[in-house]
Amino acid sequence: MQKKYLVLLLVIIIGFGTWFLLRPTQTGTSDKTKTDFAIENTESITKIFISNKFEGHVVLEKKNGLWWVNGKYEASIPLMNFFLLETLKKVRVRGPVALPARQNVIASMATLATKVEVYCDQELFKTFYVGSPTSDMSGTYMYLQGSKDPYITHIPGFDGFLSTRFPIAETEWVSKLVFDYQPEDINSVDVYYPTSPNESFTVKRRGNNTDFDITASVNALKGQINYAAVKSYFGMFKNLTCEGFIALKKAQIDSLNMQKPFCEITVIDKKNKVKKLRVYPRESSERDHSLFDSHGNQLTHDPSRFNAFLDTNPRCFVIQDIVFTPVMINYSDFFIKPAK
Repeated sequence: MQKKYLVLLLVIIIGFGTWFLLRPTQTGTSDKTKTDFAIENTESITKIFISNKFEGHVVLEKKNGLWWVNGKYEASIPLMNFFLLETLKKVRVRGPVALPARQNVIASMATLATKVEVYCDQELFKTFYVGSPTSDMSGTYMYLQGSKDPYITHIPGFDGFLSTRFPIAETEWVSKLVFDYQPEDINSVDVYYPTSPNESFTVKRRGNNTDFDITASVNALKGQINYAAVKSYFGMFKNLTCEGFIALKKAQIDSLNMQKPFCEITVIDKKNKVKKLRVYPRESSERDHSLFDSHGNQLTHDPSRFNAFLDTNPRCFVIQDIVFTPVMINYSDFFIKPAK
């Protein structure tokens, strides 16, 4: 009986030894590093380089706590936060690419994939390639440099593919903010209408920070001022964004600069930093829709949009009337209206 137990023990020892010798071993690139697309500590990311063979490249770089696009424009804060926290941090591997499809996926990614280089503390940390969606549109083919195989990736809780989250176009990343102030951060606002100077005005904070003065031309209409409206005016400058940008040639910009703007808005903050927006009428075209008067005549200017320039920024903003109407008001709009 004792001999029987010794034989059983010997078989167990030999079996364990065989498993130990034949088990998969970790090499210089572990299984985790082959599939670890996610970046847990996104705070350490200082630069992201995104490129493909068709659209060129875009560089997102963090400087003094702000993200910049191609070293020229501030990046959209909401978009960068979404990209860092909801994409780079949460991407996971759903599974390997099926063997029959592997060669086709590799061939496709060799020509169509978007390359992403992520730098942490100025050092290259990770490089991966973003390919096309899976046939069911619920996953994305991705390849991590240093790995042998591509994988199917996804973001848990998100039903869709990820390739659209890595755009190359500069305008996709650039901040569309024009004005974004908390009321307490504004010292004064000057609104000037070159063709209607009597409707121009200046709202300025008093020294005690809780009251405001409004001034206008001596020729402006007289009326009883609604100081509640004056006091709330600075609150209208939060999150004012443009619709988009227009690439204008220098000659076109020079031509606009020679015209009288429809409106000029100058904001001076508590640090005496000045930001000035010049707003111009926007010409309509045959491609625009519903730009006709009550008689069926096509309007020469778009009634719902304007072209605008911010300080010396070379870009031309397209702003919507519905967004900027709360700040592009007239002096007489501050009058108390008589009860009907």
